[in-house]
Amino acid sequence: MSIKKKGKHVTIVDVAKAAGTSVATVSRVLNGSDYPVSNKSRQKVLQAAKETGYSPNLIGKMLKTNQNPSVGIIISSFQNPFFNQIIMGIEQESRKRGYEPLVFSSQRDPLIERKLITSLMQKRVMGLMISSIDDTPDWINDYIEKGGKVCIFESNFSNTDNVINAKSDMLEAGRIATEYLLSQGHKNIAFLTTPLNRESRQLTLDGCRFAMSQYQMQLSDDDVIVTESEYELEDGLYEFEAGITLAKELLKREKKYTAVIAINDLITYGIIQGFKREGMNVPDDISVISFDDIPYSS
Repeated sequence: MSIKKKGKHVTIVDVAKAAGTSVATVSRVLNGSDYPVSNKSRQKVLQAAKETGYSPNLIGKMLKTNQNPSVGIIISSFQNPFFNQIIMGIEQESRKRGYEPLVFSSQRDPLIERKLITSLMQKRVMGLMISSIDDTPDWINDYIEKGGKVCIFESNFSNTDNVINAKSDMLEAGRIATEYLLSQGHKNIAFLTTPLNRESRQLTLDGCRFAMSQYQMQLSDDDVIVTESEYELEDGLYEFEAGITLAKELLKREKKYTAVIAINDLITYGIIQGFKREGMNVPDDISVISFDDIPYSS
């Protein structure tokens, strides 16, 4: 494989020569075409593009297709590592197919989310992958009507057939987590969460309540402890601080709990810290189970 010298403008013709394939094959691979290309040829093209330092002419591509060869990614917060894992996966797959990922945070604000979607439409970025916190699909529907393609990881509105729904089954997750605690002999269980203004959080709680009912038990409203508000912190991690607050509130209750179900891992870290400050040990004094399985949890 011949490698072009740095500093020289590299075209797909150069990539084709380096890969030993046709220009058409290079174009199909780098533009993410549906045209069938063998995996061997695809890998040759990708390797040649990397080694020759090929960079697509984005302006030319926009003029030709009337679209920006990028994919928009909107998450609710950069503070939670769970979303960072999603971003990393999208970035890897996008770049393999010649698309540049553009990442934004709505900062837990649906108004900011709407502005970001509108901005992507104006920039002709017609691919959107989103963890939505909006209560209405109107802005996403408008995006789709203008030719956009959408993948939704989370939303507070019902699933529709015109998007890719990649949501986690939080109803089942809540059921499994609760059943595990019940199988370990726990009866006094508390559910600690940030505001129940997200469908995923409410579904998790519903799953927990369903599991309790199967054991002829109840997760009452008093057993559900919720933070008053949700916001981004300029200095610190909101969910971690929320976890500490939730732990303090739980320990004020007359009822003595032996286990806690926390809405996500980052909140759990705060909960455990809050317990430690009060001289309690996890899991010797109280058990904690949560969701997301972010890398730090190990």
